[in-house]
Amino acid sequence: MPLKTLVKVGSLTNLSDARYCAGMDVQLLGFQAVPGRPGHITATRYQEIRGWISGPSTVAEVHGASSSHQIDEIVEAYRPDYIELGLSELSLVAHLSLPLILRISRNESFASEVTPAYLLVAADDKRIFSMPRMVQVSSVEEAEIVLALEDVNGIALLGSEEVSPGLKSYETLAPILEMLETDN
Repeated sequence: MPLKTLVKVGSLTNLSDARYCAGMDVQLLGFQAVPGRPGHITATRYQEIRGWISGPSTVAEVHGASSSHQIDEIVEAYRPDYIELGLSELSLVAHLSLPLILRISRNESFASEVTPAYLLVAADDKRIFSMPRMVQVSSVEEAEIVLALEDVNGIALLGSEEVSPGLKSYETLAPILEMLETDN
């Protein structure tokens, strides 16, 4: 069943989450692509996971990237549909033609020549933006509040580690995604 809004699930590290999210019609799947960062998966592992899913677009999360060369290598190896980054990495991607998802925190302001496809903000960030935004939520209650806002274009969630290969709990993702299913 389609979801009521655009949904991105980020920080994915395993096939179980990716397949579950694809089956629930999540539109964007995010993977940490910078070596040494929490949740990083290699390009080889990313491609293996990508080979098992169809439907969602993929997002290379490049938070913590140190150079435009490193981001270029990630784009070449991962071949994502989107790049997600923070303000500190924004100057490193001005040359890319991929759509961007810019994650900003409450204390950051955004003014740049680069226009992201989406801003990604925290659920308690009440600022009004003139561009599409997704809101990071962690509960059904937060998702319901965010869905009632007129200026929100999507919801962002986080994946979690598997207990062991193939053994996974969806206690956080499932209730939110089930609440977001349409009644068609």
